[in-house]
Amino acid sequence: MSNDDQLKRGRSRFDVLQRAASALCRALPPQQRPPVKLMSLHIWALSTASPISSSRRAGVAKLPLPPEQILESAMLVYLRGLGILPPDSPAAAPSP
Repeated sequence: MSNDDQLKRGRSRFDVLQRAASALCRALPPQQRPPVKLMSLHIWALSTASPISSSRRAGVAKLPLPPEQILESAMLVYLRGLGILPPDSPAAAPSP
């Protein structure tokens, strides 16, 4: 796969992430909506950091949760902080 193809795929994936972030923000009043691109970058950073950090620590210490649950928990905290999810929403609790 060429560099150009990789860039196109990366842009396409980021576009999907931006559309998803925009859809999540529609529930908020317009004046309280975060910038979609910034929110997309935060989600991207969270989603790439979780598996990377867990793989680096694999030989050092056992993590209490698998990477996908760490990511899910981080996303719940982030979305609650933005006001997109209500605080302590039982429907949005991470799966055990």
